[in-house]
Amino acid sequence: MTISSVIVAKMVLFFVNLIHKPKEGVFTRSKKDKDYCYWSLRSVIKKWPFWLARQVNIPLLEKFALKMFGVRVSRSNALHEGWTDAEFIKFGKNIRLGQGSVIMSNILIGEKLIIKKVQVKDNVIIGAHSLVSPGTTIGENTILDATSMTSINQQLKKNSIYRGAPAKKIMENKLIKNIDSLKKKIFESDQPQYDDETLTASPQQLSIPFQAYIISGWLIIGGSYVLPGFLFIFYFFGYLEPNLLTIPFNLSVLFELKTMIILLMTPLVLVGIYLLHLFFIALITRLIYRFADKRGPEQGLFDRNLSESSKKLDYYHFRSFLMKYPVFAFIRSPFPWLTSWELRFIGSNEIGKGTVIEESYIHSHINFGRDCYYGTFSHISNHLVDGVYGEENLTFFGAEIGDNCVFNSLTGGMPGLEVGKDVTFLPGGTTIKYDEIGSNGVYAGFPIRRLSKEEIKAFTGGTIENE
Repeated sequence: MTISSVIVAKMVLFFVNLIHKPKEGVFTRSKKDKDYCYWSLRSVIKKWPFWLARQVNIPLLEKFALKMFGVRVSRSNALHEGWTDAEFIKFGKNIRLGQGSVIMSNILIGEKLIIKKVQVKDNVIIGAHSLVSPGTTIGENTILDATSMTSINQQLKKNSIYRGAPAKKIMENKLIKNIDSLKKKIFESDQPQYDDETLTASPQQLSIPFQAYIISGWLIIGGSYVLPGFLFIFYFFGYLEPNLLTIPFNLSVLFELKTMIILLMTPLVLVGIYLLHLFFIALITRLIYRFADKRGPEQGLFDRNLSESSKKLDYYHFRSFLMKYPVFAFIRSPFPWLTSWELRFIGSNEIGKGTVIEESYIHSHINFGRDCYYGTFSHISNHLVDGVYGEENLTFFGAEIGDNCVFNSLTGGMPGLEVGKDVTFLPGGTTIKYDEIGSNGVYAGFPIRRLSKEEIKAFTGGTIENE
């Protein structure tokens, strides 16, 4: 299935690229801009097969998909722990991507889409949760440290170690001569001692029994297959098998009108059944979620004393549990753009028209305006636990995001976030609790702050200097 999906996507991309060839540059984030529209189309076409290749957890399949989509990749590369765009990227040999790292050949800043080729040369290590921006070139034998980020068009010299956001050279990447001494420092250091009593928690009786979690999960997952499963069996055994699969095969059969209609209709029927399955996931979740939502807490600050049972907080956790599979099922489907509709239909979020949600983390009560973009591995949370173990408080507040806001990859938001219109969060930008962000600006860092024109120019490498 994975290989066939990649091949079909490659065939579709071939014809799409004949109509409009992919190219580097700075484009307007508008439906009137052909380069932006075709970039969006290419991304959607690649999303399902590329996701399938990653889920099988066989690195060779992921490399096969990348090669088919035009990314130069070597067998010696280890890319499966990170995430990489599928065009305008050239990898050398022996590349290692850390867990949660991101390689981007495109980025949205305000009303602009920037597409630039990324080159990662031989023997490069990208640390965990680091981000490589469009246009970056990384020389041989270079390390980008964990949680670091390059600027657009940044050139990282060979045999070097870089750290920070934006990344700066901190030292030469020299060969380690005394490996035994290094091992001793790492593995033979004094281990911290902990008092077992401080880590012991007393059992707590939940207001919602664990059986409710099991039953609701079964209803959402299993119930969504009942009618679609019946229709599939009816179509396969009642129509497809007697009319196509059991008749004697010869070449003339393929050219019969009835056979052609069946072959053309079957993919449409299967897609329709799959969409019906997604609809029932959303419908069943909506019914259970509304029941839990009426009994769950309003937004606020709650005492989370582990020695006491809290019915309100139990419903809060139950409500969060209900959202996990439905969001997963939609955002990882061939139709990820339906995620916005799903969240609106369930009633957990308000999502404006034209808002795009990538492979990211989404909670209830996170509300977006129109034409927003929520990038890969972004995470805006509606809750935060504060305090000392055993005496915690739970902060539970949603977020309100204005129109035309962009959250690039690896951005974060804390509970109570309010964002105005036309705001861009650069990769890695993260807010504090109850942060209020004004309109019309580019923000970065932690705590997040508004960048000046000079800082924006420095990050973009002058790419949109005159915009």
